[in-house]
Amino acid sequence: MKRVLFTAGIALAVVFVSGIGSPLPAQAQERVDTPYDWIDRSLRLGVYAGHLGADRGSSEIGPGSTNVFGARLRTRVSSPLSLELNTGLGSSDRYVIDPRPESGPAAVDTVDVGWLMIEGGFQIALTGARTLHRLQPYVTLTGGVLLGIDEEQSDSLAAPADVPFRYEVGTAGVFSGGVGVEWLPAERLGIGLEVRDHLWRIKTPDGFFQADVLERIEELGLPAPRESEWVHNLELSASLYYYF
Repeated sequence: MKRVLFTAGIALAVVFVSGIGSPLPAQAQERVDTPYDWIDRSLRLGVYAGHLGADRGSSEIGPGSTNVFGARLRTRVSSPLSLELNTGLGSSDRYVIDPRPESGPAAVDTVDVGWLMIEGGFQIALTGARTLHRLQPYVTLTGGVLLGIDEEQSDSLAAPADVPFRYEVGTAGVFSGGVGVEWLPAERLGIGLEVRDHLWRIKTPDGFFQADVLERIEELGLPAPRESEWVHNLELSASLYYYF
């Protein structure tokens, strides 16, 4: 009897060990947990809002800081690369600077100036056409124009003789670079946070370079005006995207 029980025990042990070593079902073998998720759709349209901290330039004539609102259209052309079209609206103020006073250039008024920015360029996703834990970090590089719209004129420089001293945003070139991250909580929805540096050109009016004006500035020991300069304007924005 003992020999029968011993033999049965050995048989059960062999079956148990064999069961442990048997291969898993094919479905269980193929399943691999990964923090990456593919983004199947490539075309997306977004709206954004934020704040732009503007640099008025060394002569203090440029537009100041403002809230910004706009829209961005992006379409993926390769795994990491997307093309982008960006438009933004701002409503700033600017100082009206008269360089002729005996004490040197001074602000004689403050006026409102609206502007429209139109840019095209690239978005490069650091994780390619995938998210990492539903996040996609990226960098942007764009270029375009800054258009002054609804520019208010000051009564302080309303005389015909004041024309050479008037500044307008007009049409200026702009180049931008930025970094951001997008969170995709659903297949068609993306929420982004982004920082961009807009580099645009401020051109000083010709009247600032009249001989008598430059002489007075030099006598006062003040820095001479620059004909033009490129200034940095830092923008922080949040965006909402819909994937088509």
